Amino acid sequence: MRALLPLLFSGLLLGSLAEVTACAEDKPQTTPDFQKDVLPVFDEKCIRCHGAKRRGGKLDMRTLGSMLEGGDTGPAIKPGNAKKSLLIELIHYNEMPPKKKGPFITPAELEMLRRWINTMPDRP
Repeated sequence: MRALLPLLFSGLLLGSLAEVTACAEDKPQTTPDFQKDVLPVFDEKCIRCHGAKRRGGKLDMRTLGSMLEGGDTGPAIKPGNAKKSLLIELIHYNEMPPKKKGPFITPAELEMLRRWINTMPDRP
């Protein structure tokens, strides 16, 4: 009987952890809003080079329309597909903002940008 107690305790502990994990996964994530969530990040970290005064790569990041239009290399984002969005790729590989030009996009901001793009309706 004594040998079963540690096994029983381990089973209860694993069951509790699985329940906590399931509850965390059930928590709905809010859809990021361009004006409220995304634009402040762009204002702080991107628009100095991709805005009204300068348009590096001919990309203007002040509006959703201009990002969909894109710059020299095409659209910055692909609605509904962050994995195929150039913006996410460049941020993920630390190519933007340029290494010496910080401030940089944080992992939490990058995840929020991915959610924002992934929740956009796909456009033909």
